[in-house]
Amino acid sequence: MTSLNPARVFKVDNKLARLARQPGGKTIDEAVRGAEHRIEAVRDQCVAALAIKAEQLATLAGGDRTGDVAELLERLYNLSNAIFGVAGVYGMEPLAEAACSLCDLLHGFRLGEKANWSAVDVHVDGIRLLANGREEGAASILAGLAQVRALFTPADL
Repeated sequence: MTSLNPARVFKVDNKLARLARQPGGKTIDEAVRGAEHRIEAVRDQCVAALAIKAEQLATLAGGDRTGDVAELLERLYNLSNAIFGVAGVYGMEPLAEAACSLCDLLHGFRLGEKANWSAVDVHVDGIRLLANGREEGAASILAGLAQVRALFTPADL
């Protein structure tokens, strides 16, 4: 019989844990202020990109609706969600709400509801108006989108 060798345990130096325990670095307030500064530094670029994304959304929505509908709905959802995210970061509430409304509508279609392209088109048009700075009448645009969404979105979404 051979003798068993006892197990050897090796201690690994965790550099990240060691660094986290060292004093210094930034306070939470400093980190938040730095992040806010970086976000504001790209505000103009991001806001300008919203109009471009709205046009991309319109082009995509107006394209071939006879092919892979699931893929089209997914791409529309992702683009609308991107608009929602950027608009939300920069306090563009009407645009963010319109994009969120389209996401809700598309989500229902992705779950198996039959896609209603007129409802999608109305949302895309509303998003295009709001992304191009047409905030007058935003309340009525959003009210109309909410009514359209309610017609095609299950109540449990």
